Amino acid sequence: MMYAICLRPAFMTLVLLATPIAAVSQDRLYTSSDGAVSFQAGLGIANIKAGEYVYDGDHKLSQLDWESKGVKVGTLGTEIELGYKWRMKGRIDVGISGNGEMQDRDWMDYSNDDWTHQSMHPDTKLGHYVNVTIEADRALIDNGSTRIALGGGAGYTDVKWKSYGGSYIYSSSASSLYDTVGTFDPDEKGISYRQKIPVAYLSASAEQKVGAFSVSGSMRGGVAFGFDGVDDHWMRDLRFFDEVKIAPMVGATASVDYRFLPMASIYLSGSFDKMFEGKGDTRVVHTPTSLQAIYADTAGADYQVVSVSMGLKGQF
Repeated sequence: MMYAICLRPAFMTLVLLATPIAAVSQDRLYTSSDGAVSFQAGLGIANIKAGEYVYDGDHKLSQLDWESKGVKVGTLGTEIELGYKWRMKGRIDVGISGNGEMQDRDWMDYSNDDWTHQSMHPDTKLGHYVNVTIEADRALIDNGSTRIALGGGAGYTDVKWKSYGGSYIYSSSASSLYDTVGTFDPDEKGISYRQKIPVAYLSASAEQKVGAFSVSGSMRGGVAFGFDGVDDHWMRDLRFFDEVKIAPMVGATASVDYRFLPMASIYLSGSFDKMFEGKGDTRVVHTPTSLQAIYADTAGADYQVVSVSMGLKGQF
């Protein structure tokens, strides 16, 4: 009994000393006891466009401009406070529908800067649009109301269009420009085009909380690498595989949140991403016979998306 009485003050001293140490350790491991994980779900619209180019040396032979406006986009995202001022977040966007069009121009006369062939395809459908990003950053300043951080991330975009019908203006020769005019069968599939774009980037972000409102923004800069483009000319039985080696990219996001419950908020967000034109090689396959040819440094491509979304965000 005497040992127990003597040890009790020492034990209580250890408990009192350990309590602030444990509290400090927990504060370092978790940003807060609540709100360490958040999920968001939203709906929005996006304008998506891409360029497809064919070169012969410095001469541009062909340019196809693909665009869809008013694409309906669903968004899911998550954000996790990892501790030690680190934060990780991920997001997936899936788009459907939208008003699309494609313009195809050729410059077959090397002595003339004006196009010689043009076709317009207002019935261009978005096959699919998927964008996935994952990012981590570390706060340089984080005082509870202001957070400034640097980080980096990676993303992957997969988008595809299909064009039907349309009209054309062709030139039979350099001296007989625009002498062939006509239309395609509206139900005939003309060209489809798919882009698959992996990117890696560095980011800088800032967040400011004022009462129930939170305003945040981020900027991204990096490269698209190993970019793949697949073009099917269905009426010619030709498939073009383009591989762009590397291309610069930039992006930015801005968001405003309003917290209407302790652990729930509504948000409005806008985003912009652009991959500048990069060049690479083309492999052409004649689909009925599988005969193919490779042309070095003849392919080019670029890509851009602008989106606005709103939704709900929950924390726990």
